[in-house]
Amino acid sequence: MGLVKVDIEKDQRKLSARYALNDKTGVRELLCDQYHIASRRYKGDTAASDILIDLDSAIRSAGLTERQTKALAYVYGSRQLSQKEAALVMGVRQNTVSELLDMALERIAASFRRWDYEELVVVHAASWNEVEGGEASI
Repeated sequence: MGLVKVDIEKDQRKLSARYALNDKTGVRELLCDQYHIASRRYKGDTAASDILIDLDSAIRSAGLTERQTKALAYVYGSRQLSQKEAALVMGVRQNTVSELLDMALERIAASFRRWDYEELVVVHAASWNEVEGGEASI
């Protein structure tokens, strides 16, 4: 008689994403995932709402210039343009958009540092197929 392995928790498997919000890399990752996190609010995840409110507050308190705000909105906002596309819309070079974003992300990270935010862990539900393939999109 053989042994059969059944994963009874496959639909409940979770992935966690860590965002080090005290540096610009973590802020960038959170901005990239904000729409996925936002969708969790509609599933009753109140922590997702808290995260997005804190992100919005950090952006507002970062003291961004108008150009930094526009670059951030074009690249990480609902349009999700590439830096090259944002540069065309803004009438600047791509490296200017890159510099504007870099400065904006650093200022947002500074807001989180002032609030003593260090690392945020967000748990995402994932199906076993996503995990099994080695790549799970968050």
